[in-house]
Amino acid sequence: MISTVVGVTPPPRRVGPKSGIHRVPSPPPESRSGARVLLVDDQPEVRRICRFAIQSEVGPIGEVGSGPEALAELAAHAYDLVLLDVDLPGQSGDEVLLALRSVPPSPNLKVIMLSGRANGDDLAAHLANGADDFLTKPFSLVQLRARVKAALRLKEAQDRADLMTARARAVNGELERALSAKDGELLNARAAMVLALAKLVEQRSSETGPHLFRMRKYCRVLADAAAKRPGFAGQIDPAFVTLLEDAAPLHDIGKVGVPDHVINKPGPLTPAERRQMQAHTTIGADTLAEVARQHPFALSFFQTAADIARHHHERWDGTGYPARLAGESIPLAARMLAVADVYDAMRSRRVYKAAMTHADATHFLLEQSPGHFDPALVDVFREVATSFDAVYRDNRE
Repeated sequence: MISTVVGVTPPPRRVGPKSGIHRVPSPPPESRSGARVLLVDDQPEVRRICRFAIQSEVGPIGEVGSGPEALAELAAHAYDLVLLDVDLPGQSGDEVLLALRSVPPSPNLKVIMLSGRANGDDLAAHLANGADDFLTKPFSLVQLRARVKAALRLKEAQDRADLMTARARAVNGELERALSAKDGELLNARAAMVLALAKLVEQRSSETGPHLFRMRKYCRVLADAAAKRPGFAGQIDPAFVTLLEDAAPLHDIGKVGVPDHVINKPGPLTPAERRQMQAHTTIGADTLAEVARQHPFALSFFQTAADIARHHHERWDGTGYPARLAGESIPLAARMLAVADVYDAMRSRRVYKAAMTHADATHFLLEQSPGHFDPALVDVFREVATSFDAVYRDNRE
């Protein structure tokens, strides 16, 4: 007879090797959700009891006994939920969790942490690292089923929201393509006006020349590559890439409201001057938001531009400005612009610094900027870094 409490079960029975992947027959379709669940625990008996508890509620169930096996299995197959033990051989559950959140193997993946010796601070740390829920051993089968159902309901809701967003973007894209086919000159005029307006702002500072053209090209290179990653599925489509490319030149439009002596100061800024400089994010975003309210027919473009202007100086770890947003709460367009903007700033000569080489700029982005950028986008940048270098060399000052 199987105990209803995990963690105080009878002595473990040998049900197979301690590690390795095991899949059990799925229950009838009418009795399960179809969600794929991965059990990650080095104790086969715990995995057996968890499988027994949830197999009537879900679809295919996989099993592994270590952290490296879990990452390999999640890279090879799409799962909806992971039940992840904290104490694993070879690689801890927290290390596995951080790896999954840095480069998500699938959209909206849910992770429930399991631990037999966690205190309140440990549990809070799991949530801060990206866990969706946790269970402390011993836990009952009723508790496990309830937590699994809640996590899968949340994922289902997020998946539906992503689908609705994708469909809305598709409709918007069709409308914009129709407009382009009907009157392509209008869109070309929009792009030209954006560049001209942004150029007027840039001429107040040392950031002149082809900087704006490079920003457009960097963003397209990065977005095109990110669109091929499963972690960005449903977030990036051709319409998004076009909006990002067209809106990128407006990222510093708010500098029009910053005094010249602050923009062009060759030395360090005082705290007051730094606040004036940082205000360019909100000045630009508020201006673009007002234009969007007055011209709702171009809402998607101006909303993207406002998101970029306001949030391209936010940091993944929440220490940026102006809103101190963190993680995926930072709009994706702003996260992408941040990578392009920092790379170009390092490659370019300024009144207060010399230009860096491509190798040095790449090393900084990949190795010396923890917490600054979206880790998944840093991984994409690693793939397209040579293309960034080509963009810079082809469009020098």
